[in-house]
Amino acid sequence: MKKHLFLSSLLSLALAVPALASQPAVPDKPLEFKGSKKTVIFNHSTHTSVECVVCHHNVDGKPNYQKCATSGCHDDLTGRKGVKSLYAAVHTKKGLKQETCLSCHTKLAAEQPDKKKELTGCAKSKCHP
Repeated sequence: MKKHLFLSSLLSLALAVPALASQPAVPDKPLEFKGSKKTVIFNHSTHTSVECVVCHHNVDGKPNYQKCATSGCHDDLTGRKGVKSLYAAVHTKKGLKQETCLSCHTKLAAEQPDKKKELTGCAKSKCHP
């Protein structure tokens, strides 16, 4: 029994290590998304309750930890519609396979009405200071 438990634990660890190794270190400083009319500040430390895969969604069934506007991803910085549009990837509330910034913030604002302005407002919000 002990041998079986040890082997199971060893196998679990062997499978987990490559997955952890492929995930990059979380930036410790806020990121600035530039390219739109308003710069967006994103701080990973305030989003620790969200699993990485929610935002860094899988591409072709594999984890993808690139930046949103990486070439080939949401790299249309001027368009407001379409899967390539960074604006749409951030602001769309419904109809996408993955969660977006605004869809998550809208849910949180509904749960915490006192934070609605800072979570969903454009001017002088947490996203657009």
